[in-house]
Amino acid sequence: MSPTRLIVGPEELGRVQTFQVQNGGRLPVDVVVNRASFTVSEDGRMVLDEDAPHSAAEWVEVSPAKFHLIPGERRPVAVRIDPPANRGNGEHEVAVLFVAPPGPRAAGENIKINRAIGAPIYITVPGPIDTSLRLGDLSSPGFVMSGPVDFGVTVDNVGTVHRDFFGRDGLSVEVDGRKVPFPDFTVLRGTSRNVAVRWTDPPLMCVCHPRVSIPGPDGPSSRSATVVIFPLHLFALMIGLALVLHHLVRLARRRYRAHVLDAARGLRGDGESDLRPGGEA
Repeated sequence: MSPTRLIVGPEELGRVQTFQVQNGGRLPVDVVVNRASFTVSEDGRMVLDEDAPHSAAEWVEVSPAKFHLIPGERRPVAVRIDPPANRGNGEHEVAVLFVAPPGPRAAGENIKINRAIGAPIYITVPGPIDTSLRLGDLSSPGFVMSGPVDFGVTVDNVGTVHRDFFGRDGLSVEVDGRKVPFPDFTVLRGTSRNVAVRWTDPPLMCVCHPRVSIPGPDGPSSRSATVVIFPLHLFALMIGLALVLHHLVRLARRRYRAHVLDAARGLRGDGESDLRPGGEA
């Protein structure tokens, strides 16, 4: 199916939007097209919800509403959008569901599963919009002995349209003079997203100050944290090796002194045994 989503601006409300649905399998399939209200969970999953705010499920008509596809066949599905007069400002959402119902149940089968693909449509009506976002605290481990280092942040969409963070326009953690990008994500109007990223190649030691910021109509919003990376295990190993080396040096010195003393005693003993009574050799 393509595209995977539609973004319809105020100037496009009178135009017919189109999805292309293709059967890429080896068997024919029947497809039923439905509309549904939805929201998005904090981890980015689409959640069908009849009571979702800003729903445009009643604004949309699809044609055809059902069709049959043989293997390799492609079929266009037209979407017509007709907002009501009492609509609110900003963006409204609807999911178009392409459902392949299960066929007749075979003997011995107890379960049948519907296969479905959901494509969101974001519809912005004429009028003022707000693109404001709010960042939660930047989470970090505070102290680690080595990498990798995990960061996380919550992005709250307090505006009236969805916000995309893709590619060059994505969200990144700036740390140690470089950028560590978060995975691509979308924040729906009136929702929050929890996003995380792993810094896989931090330096061996540092007192780092990671920072994340997003642009906004009133200026950028930023959050920062402090991360101390110190290889305590290597430091302990070095101290241990130093203590062992010190012990070996002391042991070697003791053995050397004992050897010298033994040699001196031996020389002194030999000299006394060679002396004859009367002091003559």
